[in-house]
Amino acid sequence: MQEYKILIAEDDEDDQFLMESAFEDLGESYTYEFVKDGELLKKKLENEKLPSILMMDLNMPKIDGREMLKYIKSSKNMQHLPVLIISTSAAEPEIKNAYAMGAAAYFVKPSNFDDLVKMLKNITGFYFEAAKLSDDNS
Repeated sequence: MQEYKILIAEDDEDDQFLMESAFEDLGESYTYEFVKDGELLKKKLENEKLPSILMMDLNMPKIDGREMLKYIKSSKNMQHLPVLIISTSAAEPEIKNAYAMGAAAYFVKPSNFDDLVKMLKNITGFYFEAAKLSDDNS
């Protein structure tokens, strides 16, 4: 059985708690880890084995998600990493820009817990059951 790791770049502690609770509700055995800013994300990506997928907020301290997306997609070692944007913004220019920069998907943060659980179930179902990920990621 393949081991999947999700790295989540999210600075808001309340959002971290909700995502942790949602993953627990899913009852799956995915490994997940949070980083609270872009600087820590960059260090982790450079110094550790890449995660299976990266979920990232756009508005992070130190290095924002837009800069990190550009950095990841310009790196030969990381450009294959699926980067999923999870943001409070539903602004069309923001969504278009994220896709143009190489995001694999763009999600607007759900306003309630049940929708968050559904979103995470859909994401993990797609990436860990239907899609084939690079062996370099997991």
